Parts: sequence; structure tokens; C-alpha cells
Amino acid sequence: MCDACGRHGDGNSHDGSNGSHGQDHREDHEHTHGHDHRKDHDGRVTEPDATVDTDGTVRIAITGKGGVGKSTVAAAVAQRLANGHETTAIDADPDMNLATSLGVEEPSPVTDERDLIEDRAGTGGGLIRLTPDVKDVLETHSAEFGPEGRLLTIGAPAAGNTGCMCPENSFVRSLVSSALAEEYVVMDMPAGIEHLGRGTAEAVDAFVVVVEPSRTSIDTAERITELAADLGVDTVRAVVNKTRGNAETVADKLDVPVIATLPYDEEIAAAGLGGDSPVRASARLRDAATEVVGAFRTTSGDHDEAEGGAKPAN
Repeated sequence: MCDACGRHGDGNSHDGSNGSHGQDHREDHEHTHGHDHRKDHDGRVTEPDATVDTDGTVRIAITGKGGVGKSTVAAAVAQRLANGHETTAIDADPDMNLATSLGVEEPSPVTDERDLIEDRAGTGGGLIRLTPDVKDVLETHSAEFGPEGRLLTIGAPAAGNTGCMCPENSFVRSLVSSALAEEYVVMDMPAGIEHLGRGTAEAVDAFVVVVEPSRTSIDTAERITELAADLGVDTVRAVVNKTRGNAETVADKLDVPVIATLPYDEEIAAAGLGGDSPVRASARLRDAATEVVGAFRTTSGDHDEAEGGAKPAN
């Protein structure tokens, strides 16, 4: 599809005659940051060296600057995986937008469950259990989406006047750790990854940072890459979002490989304004999610079923 007009290339020009606009052509470009870009006919950029090899899992933490479309991309990737595999989506962003992006009812945020937290992790004034039992919470406090997906919403931290945060932190940390033990996981992170512990970072296969065409978004991506390296994570990939013919320019400024590009899409914008699921509204978004999933190569090859055999969200 064309970055400027939104049409899919089909071998014809916009006026119906044969022309170069619709021809399927790919060009490789060499750039100073060391990655080869592959640009298709609609201006989308990916990089052939961006494949992530895993041991049979697809565990992705999606992050980026606020407002870049992080939750939108996370929802699309989670839906794509859930079309073929049991998938857990974790909304770890205090803004809690993942349920809306998926088009499902928001499950009760676990940080609102004060009685449950105190029962499992203790109270601020007493003994705190550092590894509370949370095995059942993922089932009882999640919402279903797609054929095989479930959504867990962490929620906002407790207000400052509610007492010690330690039991809540212990509970949430154990719950996230338990969820990340699943084979297919998509985690929608808050802006940046400063709050991440090393254990959580080591549990994911890759960080995927969503970047829009702005200097501040690119700067945030650079900081996230540096923080990930500090946590021992060297697998970081990028999704370039909201492009208007400038995807390659943005990719040139990034120090990590690009695995998907999503041109600015009025259908996504309209869905956001109407409170509807952008995953259902936008074929472009579903295509980008397929590209993200396709970048993960498991030793078992199981994810290929989700990539090739999945059906778009209705």
C-alpha cells in the first residue's frame, strides 16, 4: 500500500495503467549505523538482519515514548499470536489502554485488589512475603481475547496515602514473573523501562521499541536501548509508526534493527477517537503485527503457524 494514498500496490498505477508505483520492488541501502534496510513499494522499511532466534518462546516487551502507539502495536501483536497460540497479554502501563485496543472489557486491575494483595503478600505493617502464591490470579483476574488470548491488567500503583508499597510490589513482581513463564507473552510497558527489574528483563526474548517520526521519540528509543543493555538485554528491535513517507529517514537514525513499519493510518485514528479497537479497524496494523511476529524464529518453528495461519481480528 502507498504511504501517501493508502492503496495496496497491485502492479498498476493509481490511474489503473501499468506503472512503476504499483510494481513490487525492493531496494537495499547501506547506512552508517551498520544495518541494511529493505524498502518495499509503499515506503515501509524492514531490515533483513533483524530476526530474533528463541528457544521456542515468543516473549516481547513493547515500550517507547508516550503517545507513539505502543499499546496499539502491543494489542495487534498479542491478537496475532492469540490466533494460533495460548497467549498472555500483560498491561503494565498505568494508563491501562490495552483492553480498549484489543476491543475487550477491562479486567479488574490487580493493584485494586487490596484484600487479595494483603492476603497473599502481607501488609505494610507486618511480615511481607517476598514470593506470594499467585498461581491462580492469572486465571481469575484476566479477560479473554481472540481464540486463545488472555489479558492481565496490572493497574496504577497505590496512592501515596495507602501505606507501604512493599506488599503490592512483591505481589505484582511475582505475578508478572509467573505470567512471563508462559511461552507466548506480550507485555505493554510504561513509557521507558526504568522501572524494570533484571529478572523481568531476562525473562523476555526481546524489547520492541515503538518509534514515531520525531526527535524526542528517537531519543527515547536510544535511552531505552542503553537501559536495556544495562539490564543485560542486547536484543532490541524497533517498529516505526505513523510514517508519512519518511520511514527510511527514521530508520537511519536508529541504532537497532527495524522489524516493521506502519504508515500513518486514518482508520487507527478514527478507532481511537471512537473508543474502538484499532486492531479490528486497520488491515495495515494487522499486517505490521504479522511482520513483528515473523521476526521471531523459534527452534520449534511453532510461531510460523500463528504468522501464516492466523486470521485477522474481526
